Amino acid sequence: MENKLKRPFVFLCTGMSFDGKISNYKKDCSPISSCDNREMLYDCRVQADAVMIGGNTLKLDDSGLTVKSEERRQKRVALGKSPEPIKVSVISDANYLQTRGDFFDKGDGRKIIFTSSQTSQEKIDEIKKKASVFVTGEKRVDIEKALEILQNEGIKSLMVEGGGELIASLLEKDCVDEINLKIGNLLLGGRTTATLVDGEGFDALNAKKVEFLKVDQYPNFLIIKARIIRD
Repeated sequence: MENKLKRPFVFLCTGMSFDGKISNYKKDCSPISSCDNREMLYDCRVQADAVMIGGNTLKLDDSGLTVKSEERRQKRVALGKSPEPIKVSVISDANYLQTRGDFFDKGDGRKIIFTSSQTSQEKIDEIKKKASVFVTGEKRVDIEKALEILQNEGIKSLMVEGGGELIASLLEKDCVDEINLKIGNLLLGGRTTATLVDGEGFDALNAKKVEFLKVDQYPNFLIIKARIIRD
């Protein structure tokens, strides 16, 4: 996708409970529906050049961000992509990042970390043993600059899985094009539990609008495809 923002096509692919939560009050990687599965997530990863997650999601979930099957790997190759998507994480303060686990060690996808000047050079050098590192911003990652770098790295389609703070930052900068959302049949609750869109929120004037493109109903969840409406 070529546009004035100089960024990839950005699409969300994530899930939430019926009441909009993306984890439970214990901050576990919680099911959002009864008899849950993650097939939608894996199928969306097939379409993406890279998959991005936030620092808290990396810390709490430590997902390998793979497509999970040889069949999906072959589908990616048939599309002219690498067998596994590039893994990307945005971590403003990476000083306490563990450079071991599924994100860094599972699968053969390239890893990219975006961080800010908060992260020490010593830690950056440590992360560079496992991933490419880009420093954008002093206290927080400059998300628009990060997207521009990803485009320069040859990434045309970027899937964003979460969490809520990262999604809020992307929406705030008008950097989301499409949303693929799975809504489960569980109510998780919790006044401080992470939601699909965290951050400070939007007032009525600045609220983001979507156009529903497709709704599929399953016994325990809905899958909705929508696009962001831009004036």
